Amino acid sequence: MKLETHLMLASLVVLWGSSYVFIKIALQEISPMTLAFLRFAIAAPFLVALARRSGGNQSVTKSFKIFLILGATGVAAYHAFQNVGINLTSASESSLIVGSNPVFISLLGHWYLNERLTLGKLAGVILAFSGVTVIVIGNGLEGLTTGFTGVLGDLLCLGAVLSWAVYSVYGKRKLLTLSSYDVTAYPSMYGALLLMPLAFYEGFSLPSSLSSWLCVLYLSLLCTGLAYLIWYKALEKTTAYRAASYLFFIPVVSILTA
Repeated sequence: MKLETHLMLASLVVLWGSSYVFIKIALQEISPMTLAFLRFAIAAPFLVALARRSGGNQSVTKSFKIFLILGATGVAAYHAFQNVGINLTSASESSLIVGSNPVFISLLGHWYLNERLTLGKLAGVILAFSGVTVIVIGNGLEGLTTGFTGVLGDLLCLGAVLSWAVYSVYGKRKLLTLSSYDVTAYPSMYGALLLMPLAFYEGFSLPSSLSSWLCVLYLSLLCTGLAYLIWYKALEKTTAYRAASYLFFIPVVSILTA
């Protein structure tokens, strides 16, 4: 894997690891579905404009089903599950569950993309996840949630992990025929449309403070628009297993920035 790809994935770790702090702040004023919708309603126009300027795919309408699946999994389901789940469970638990993301991506990549998953690679994934577990536990478990609400939050975070695994692996296969710009932009647009009724059902309202708006803009333009594009750019250049291995560091950054 080239240095450029390493740097791209390292930047993703910083962006996505720091996003949990900004999500928590934004959720103090707006609902989880509103936050998810705003992230993509703001990011999608910029991504679509960039996709069109790059040349992109000339038969976007023929790829509607592909974009809808990606928008439903990596945008609507992922962020709906994540935002509600984080609101119901502790930061330690959500970080630990998110830390399992590379495990599911590696297994799904082996099955769907025929990526070779040797015993050595599998052991590495398990060892890395164990390391993340130790770090999260070492940071303190006093905030662990109990009862139905806590379990529901954990299950929703797990749903987010599974949604992202499908989005990443399915999207990587489609990169054989579609550009990374298209695979990022149009699913973001469809995902925003899917999130819109959920946001209004939950009670849509805009942030009232400057700090919340800054959080929304940071999450929209950097953690969503830029980061999603970088993710698929990286998947163009390396295997899902190698790209996913960087996600193990997200809980570490999340803890450091909390």
